Amino acid sequence: MNEVSFSYEGKNFVVVGASSGIGKQIALELSKAGAKVLCIARRTELIEQMALQESPGKIIPMYADVTKTTPSDWDKFFENFTERFGKLNGGVYTAGVVGLTSLRAWNDRLAKNITDTSYTGMLHFMRSVTKKRFISDSSSFVILSSVAAYTGYKGLLIYSSIKAAVQTAVKSMARELACQGHRVNSISPGWLTDTEMTSIDKDIFSNREILASNIILGEGSTDKVSGMALFLLSNRADWITGTDIVVDGGMMLGGVFE
Repeated sequence: MNEVSFSYEGKNFVVVGASSGIGKQIALELSKAGAKVLCIARRTELIEQMALQESPGKIIPMYADVTKTTPSDWDKFFENFTERFGKLNGGVYTAGVVGLTSLRAWNDRLAKNITDTSYTGMLHFMRSVTKKRFISDSSSFVILSSVAAYTGYKGLLIYSSIKAAVQTAVKSMARELACQGHRVNSISPGWLTDTEMTSIDKDIFSNREILASNIILGEGSTDKVSGMALFLLSNRADWITGTDIVVDGGMMLGGVFE
């Protein structure tokens, strides 16, 4: 049983990338804490299943491919939701893809997909969701980064670079949005065992046991990260903005990236 719980009764949030992984876990925990959650993803059938089985009436599915969604599309999503349920109190952007791209083995298509999903899509989302007609005063936003932004690991040139760019964008947005009382932070997870993105570990790390042994608090799961997101969205974090918080079980301390 968790020692810390949150109450979001009467609150509304949006989670982008909510069909799996960290986004799904955050959406579930927000809904179980009483919030209405606009869940945006490509695989809406997974969100609909989650809504029926886990949080009936609390999860609102919405289809979107963030690499193709225009600013006017984002506006329509939030107009439809806020007309039904009221203004949003914050949001979480977890959409992302990972792939092997090095200086010598460059892949333009993959590089563009990573950039459009993790960075450009995020900026379009933030431009729209922070409009006064959609968002309440003093709202909070959490953007997913990665420990790869700190390590610049071999073979993850674009992914690492984009996640570092996300952290810089968070600082800039936090300054810009502070005048409206809004907060923006990022979270950098380490290697997690229960996300689809970690399937790439077989191409990066030749021995999973060695990888796990270097995470000094052991292998992680999405619920190790979701609690930090819920905290940053809460009023207990109302003096935190423009920062990145690493949640990696001591992965970087363990030397796995050396």
